[in-house]
Amino acid sequence: MHDSKHSRLYKGYNPLIFLLAASFLVGSLHADTPMNAPDTGIRGITLWGPVKPGPSRLGQSDEAPLQATFLVHSAGRKVAHFKSDAKGKFEISLPAGDYVIVPDKSTPMPGPQHQQKSVTVPVDGYAIVTLIFDTGMR
Repeated sequence: MHDSKHSRLYKGYNPLIFLLAASFLVGSLHADTPMNAPDTGIRGITLWGPVKPGPSRLGQSDEAPLQATFLVHSAGRKVAHFKSDAKGKFEISLPAGDYVIVPDKSTPMPGPQHQQKSVTVPVDGYAIVTLIFDTGMR
């Protein structure tokens, strides 16, 4: 006979009710996370220049990709940061609004905190930008 203590505990057990309860519990654990986070932010490339001393030559770029850490400010306070890759490319998700991008103080350029770039994130989509910073080379 297969009438154990455990089988009596689960008599009348409905697996559907258990699955519904489990999915409710898992859903409530993440209730503070928005289901449809806005798909907005900034993406682009960071450059710096000039990268060669002397006068600029017609048809030759004096800029190069800038791999660095950048701070993102809104209303005068830091709200985020991001890093550009070796090709200067970056992407950061941010809510719509006005931001100021500033190179981190570790960036090897004169006065990085004074090289600020303003960017407006649209209500729908990403702001596509090229941010060019001054190396101080002349």
